[in-house]
Amino acid sequence: MERTKIIIDTDIGDDIDDALAIAFALESPELEVIGITTVFKNVTARAKIAVNLLKTAGREDIPVYAGIGSPILNKVDLNEIPNQYSEEKDGHADGFEPTAIDFIIDSVMKSDGDLTLVPIGPLTNIAIAILKEPKLKTKVKEIVMMGGCFYSHLSEWNIRCDPEAARIVFESGIPIKAVGLDVTVQCVLSQDDVNRLMNKPRQTAAYLPELVQRWQQVTDHTPMMHDPLAICAVFDNGKMLEFQRDEIVVETQGEFTRGATYNKTALYWRGNADQSVIEAAKTVDAEAFIKLYLDRVCY
Repeated sequence: MERTKIIIDTDIGDDIDDALAIAFALESPELEVIGITTVFKNVTARAKIAVNLLKTAGREDIPVYAGIGSPILNKVDLNEIPNQYSEEKDGHADGFEPTAIDFIIDSVMKSDGDLTLVPIGPLTNIAIAILKEPKLKTKVKEIVMMGGCFYSHLSEWNIRCDPEAARIVFESGIPIKAVGLDVTVQCVLSQDDVNRLMNKPRQTAAYLPELVQRWQQVTDHTPMMHDPLAICAVFDNGKMLEFQRDEIVVETQGEFTRGATYNKTALYWRGNADQSVIEAAKTVDAEAFIKLYLDRVCY
């Protein structure tokens, strides 16, 4: 089987779905993870979590790079500690470099046009890489991302955290498959699913129970599988996800709509979908996806 090469760009450490997504990617034979980059706020702490996840998974061969913590315009606390970070367990993690942008650019430019970027956090790293090396626009195979909401009126977190970066990426001309809230909110683990994840993880998911426990201290619901569904979209080929090509723009100026992914085609019938390179996920077979996920990461 020919595997798709991917770089996962993540804000791991807050919601649990980033860690769930990485474990899923490691257990997906269709994928070859060539690196993980971190983005948004305390990227060093996030990198340490990723390093320990990979170490526990037995995948120390996968490099980790800390990226950009500051959005292009939005102001954030760069020292904020992610809720899944443990100073005792993660504080001494090393083996990562603070050069995510260079890693993304070098990896893409040295590739044969077969590298897919999978951002599952704010799009700052991807946008800055495009600005620094515009040739990425013709060298990236595609971007498969979690973010946005395309068939209802919501401003989704990853886009809202850095709307300017999202706009740069959406207007880059790189083919994009966007997995948004329209479908991800349908994919929620039951308590039985969580119990299986906590008690029977494979080695690649062995760090998940501890991260889930830390996450459960600040939440009152079971995991919603936003980011794992984006990983699935890389190799799904229409089996569980249906995509629709639409003309999408990112709103950066609205007082109440900043960060919204405005669908000119589907919402107002004014867009030119035929010339768009953006496909948005419209439907999902949530039951089939959850089954696939658990069968891969759990015994």
